[in-house]
Amino acid sequence: AGKQNFIDELTRHFPDEAEAIRRYVELVYKVSVAARPFFAGQALPPALAKLYNKGRRWLVPKQCLLTTREVLESLTQNQELIGVLTGQWGDYGMPPAEATFMMHASVVKHYLGGGNYPVGGSWRIADTITPVIRAGGGEVFTYARVKRILVENDRACGVLMDNGDTLRADQVISSVGARLTYGELLPEEQRLKHGYADKLKTVKPSGSTLCLFIGCKGSAADLKLPKTNLWIYPTPHHERNVEAFRSNPDAPFPLLYVSFPSAKDPEWDNHYPGKSTVQVITMAPYEWFERWRGTTWNQRGADYEAFKARLAKRMLAGLYEQMPQLWDAVDFYELATPLSTEWFHLYDRGEIYGLDHDPQRFRQDWLHPVTPVKGLYLTGQDVVTAGVGGALMGGVLTTAALLGSAQSKLWKLLKTWQPSESKGVASRPLPDPV
Repeated sequence: AGKQNFIDELTRHFPDEAEAIRRYVELVYKVSVAARPFFAGQALPPALAKLYNKGRRWLVPKQCLLTTREVLESLTQNQELIGVLTGQWGDYGMPPAEATFMMHASVVKHYLGGGNYPVGGSWRIADTITPVIRAGGGEVFTYARVKRILVENDRACGVLMDNGDTLRADQVISSVGARLTYGELLPEEQRLKHGYADKLKTVKPSGSTLCLFIGCKGSAADLKLPKTNLWIYPTPHHERNVEAFRSNPDAPFPLLYVSFPSAKDPEWDNHYPGKSTVQVITMAPYEWFERWRGTTWNQRGADYEAFKARLAKRMLAGLYEQMPQLWDAVDFYELATPLSTEWFHLYDRGEIYGLDHDPQRFRQDWLHPVTPVKGLYLTGQDVVTAGVGGALMGGVLTTAALLGSAQSKLWKLLKTWQPSESKGVASRPLPDPV
């Protein structure tokens, strides 16, 4: 962690690229700070936001909407260095030739300050939020699937649940993403009226993944598990690696992300002594699993299980190559595929980051917290960017849109608040109200 440490260590490996590395870090900071004016329109009424966005290009660096590869190749032609600098592309799901540099810069700047982890594990996030919701008069339901958003007289007035129950409300806020909200939950009449079929063609779902959950015998200390994440690649040429794997599942994995949650959690050993956990993640095209679409989780058949087993063993081999001490320690493992993501999160392409983060996505004015349907609002990672931090910022901007003229109080309270996370999108300052 630390900006200068980062520069010094990279320069040690690439001594002839010292100037390019310094300029790169400066540009990361410059573009990350520009997220404030870039997303300021999301806190404005849609008409004002469109007007603001027309002049936005004079307020932000041009690199914001260039691809990551375009920006880096303007700094250096050393492809190995570019491969290293873009080594966290899995955090936003797109290789450098496709991903917007603004998305890349946000992730990089976040990690320059070091990673973070919720004490007690990720479940503590929900455990902490739920009492706050209830204290404010709200309630939280699980296993409660929404079938349709109810719209009467061109105004959202509640939701119809899958079990037939109706919940009525003055406002409906959807955090399931633009594709599900506008492509499935909104009544067809409203979809046609507001042209969502054409709008949704301008964006794409983000990538899908394989996630191998591993349980080990032995504590993190006994097994010498690090707190840092590992990013493993076959070569520095990320686009070539991705293309080879998309066309052949037996090709080398284009990336392996390895994380050690139990090593990061200071409370882990108090609850689970003598045990530890590992996660190994890689990308996986949804098309590979499409023939099993519509089948039931844990009941997809022998051919599906055989395909999973083949992939899981290869992912384990990648882990053992880096951590040979785990050969005899692995006690349990289970592989989640894009169909698992679809089953538990309802994303119909198994995507994990909402919409893709290419430059085209960030030019869409219709991806705004305020929808053309009165009383219906969009929030979550499709409002700003992917990841925990991006979803939190989406919530803040949707709140500003809901509060309207009262939003000035929100900014006074939260202007310096910068969410952060150990994996996903970076922390960033709140945009000033315009």
